[in-house]
Amino acid sequence: MVSLDRFAYGLPDPQQQPIDWVADCANEDCMQEIFLGDHAIIDDDDNYYCCEQCYVRATGARYIKAGLED
Repeated sequence: MVSLDRFAYGLPDPQQQPIDWVADCANEDCMQEIFLGDHAIIDDDDNYYCCEQCYVRATGARYIKAGLED
């Protein structure tokens, strides 16, 4: 017989829920999966990067001290 007690079954297990994949990191050396709700960087061409470091590497940008660049 089915239990009519509302506490008999508990809350749904969040690990059984499907993960919402958004994109892979556009840095070819990384390719980390980015999921819904993750902090990420997106450029003008809608490429996703998992972190600032991957964005800098993939775009060829570099860190400098302002006014002291060559």
